Amino acid sequence: MSTQNVTWSVVIPTYKREQVLLKCLTFAAQQTLPAKEIIIVDASSKWELTKNLVLQDLAIKYPEINWLYVQAAYASSATQRNQGIKLSSADIIFLIDDDSFMYPNCAKEVVSIYAQDTKHQVAGIMPKLENLPPDVKINSSPAKATLDFKIVVAKLRALAKKIIKDNDIFIPYDFYFIQYSLPSELKVAAHPVPMIHGARMSYRKEILQQIEFEETLRRYAVNEDNDVCYRASRMGMLLHALDAKIFHLQESSSRLSRFTTTALWGLNQTVLHRFHSHDIKRFKTIFRNLLWRRLFTQAIKDILDRRWSLPSMRGIWFVMRNYKQILLKTPEELRIWYPKFQQILLDKD
Repeated sequence: MSTQNVTWSVVIPTYKREQVLLKCLTFAAQQTLPAKEIIIVDASSKWELTKNLVLQDLAIKYPEINWLYVQAAYASSATQRNQGIKLSSADIIFLIDDDSFMYPNCAKEVVSIYAQDTKHQVAGIMPKLENLPPDVKINSSPAKATLDFKIVVAKLRALAKKIIKDNDIFIPYDFYFIQYSLPSELKVAAHPVPMIHGARMSYRKEILQQIEFEETLRRYAVNEDNDVCYRASRMGMLLHALDAKIFHLQESSSRLSRFTTTALWGLNQTVLHRFHSHDIKRFKTIFRNLLWRRLFTQAIKDILDRRWSLPSMRGIWFVMRNYKQILLKTPEELRIWYPKFQQILLDKD
């Protein structure tokens, strides 16, 4: 099937990051395979000002794209993504952060894989993460040396995380990751992965219509992406596109503190397992062991990064003190209680 017969849109939740958002939208609009829709769900108080900038600048330059810029129901990336998905009419939906920059051929490479998958065995695809943004050009030796040094540092940090097993760990609801056999026609362009990174997701719309992001998780809804991609993996394979490229800036402005984000990592995962796990006793045992391990590794990371107040370690300790009360509640009770509990934590941030 040709990519001409497969449409795509991109949904971008955003909150108080106007400048980086505009850059993200520019790269999305410049794709060699034009988007059917670019959908922005903005939780900022001055969202209309940014909307006017987008419509007066980018929308005029790219009239073939349907631009939808709407106000968020409330500040929650999960809710904002659900809003955007409901507005989309495309076959494939990209879900990226407002600081994720797509290389010119990113969408075309991803959509071509979906197009070849005529049996719809593929549920989701993520582009390949690059170390540099699409618009960086190295013209001088000093500049190249600086960039090369940054790349080396980034790779060393990634290696250190791997050695101490300190990735953003998500415990599968079934306690294993589903494995699929990749069709021969897709082997050149992609390879299977157990999970998809939240800053660079794409899914078939038919999958997202059956699996919504969990709106019980408010604001910085860490683990929302892991939740969706694991449930999607039950319905089809997840792939890593080898030739589709994207850069993730990881802009820190308007973010929560390390203590709060670390705490939400553990608390949110506990809530999600209470909703979807069939063996809470087994989860509790695995999670307790994971928390003790992360208490140690987060303390090391805090010290290495000279965060003397040990915010990440304290975040893990906060989870250890509170996760049991989450597991004692029913899913119905959690949907009422947990957003309020989250808000208390966020108000202290």
